[in-house]
Amino acid sequence: MLRRTWILHCSIPLLLSLHLLGEEVFEKKPESLLPLTPPSGWENTSAREWAKLLSLPLESETKYQSSFRVYIDQGVELLGARPKSISLIANEDHPDQLTIMFANKGDSASTYLRANATANASLKDITEIKRLIQTDYDVLKKNISEQLGKPSTQGFGESGKAREFPLRWDYQGTAFLLTERPGEFCVLRVLPSYSADQGGKTSRISDSAMRERMKNNVVHRPNGDVIIENIPMVDQGPKGFCVPATYTRVLLYAGVPADLYLLALLGRTDVGGGTSTLAMENSARALAASYGRSITSVSPSLDLAKLETYFEKGIPLTWAMLVDEKLDRDLSSRLRQRTESDPEAWSKALIEKRKAARSIKKNQNNGHVCLLIGSNRKTGELATSDSWGPEFTERWITIEEARAISQGDLGAIVP
Repeated sequence: MLRRTWILHCSIPLLLSLHLLGEEVFEKKPESLLPLTPPSGWENTSAREWAKLLSLPLESETKYQSSFRVYIDQGVELLGARPKSISLIANEDHPDQLTIMFANKGDSASTYLRANATANASLKDITEIKRLIQTDYDVLKKNISEQLGKPSTQGFGESGKAREFPLRWDYQGTAFLLTERPGEFCVLRVLPSYSADQGGKTSRISDSAMRERMKNNVVHRPNGDVIIENIPMVDQGPKGFCVPATYTRVLLYAGVPADLYLLALLGRTDVGGGTSTLAMENSARALAASYGRSITSVSPSLDLAKLETYFEKGIPLTWAMLVDEKLDRDLSSRLRQRTESDPEAWSKALIEKRKAARSIKKNQNNGHVCLLIGSNRKTGELATSDSWGPEFTERWITIEEARAISQGDLGAIVP
């Protein structure tokens, strides 16, 4: 489902024509250019400071990983092509990878549909999207090659459909990997050369260590909340990528490398959005298995006591539901009142909301997937977390409301 409430439209202070690497290739205003390599090298650069130079707002910050991301609607050109999003991921403030996403079936389709009110909302004909992806790839290949020479080709990522074979250029310890997935996306990944040499592989966290980490992420609040912290946020942006975004979040949380756009490819997400949860689950299962994790189904009954057994272990649940617009607005507005009330007073305040849940009518056109990350048996509530940005990291819904909008599909990734 599209993120309705908070869509980021950014104005980034960049020249319309950006160039790579070194002041010797800068044109008139080098101070305003986008620095595509870490200013002090990969080992000595603060991710937070680099993100500031890149004008990237903080997307997520946990004990284990931080990320910064911006979506760009129009008006910015980099190496002759227009990026749709730029993200930076880091570990303990050390940058790991800068990802620049160009034309793709999600953001490009969303931009096209917003600009063409009469366009077919399903956009079944993706000929134009394919052309945009191919054009960006050709332009980037040409312009990077002009500055860094002839590229090599290498394997990158996991096996099967997740495996990529990008063009690679290296410059002073930094690798530039340019990938085209026809009809899917064109992406430029910037990472340390030694990381690229490993083909995108990261070390596996043992099951016992992961179970201990998950358990340590559980917080018990004085009001009765049992809540899981340190779940990465992945902002799906202005497109219907809630399923791949949610699975990206839960995979990262379980120590499995995951990418929003690659999961959209693997899960056969439609142009502009719309994903089969079954297809996504099957794709995520293969990724999880390669790191020793497994995906298991959970009883759809939404029984608080049973769900709490997962939350107490620090295991969040993927939840397929149907968004009710009125309820969704209320979940955001009630958060402050909930924080300021004691459990008894809050339980009384929820009486009318529980009654109102009986009249909720399911809208099959508003399918959505988010996370369940906690519960409160005193107040009869569940904590939800949506892939719509930091403002939606934690909201609370009564069990009656949750049952009224549930599609009966719950899952967990366990070590």
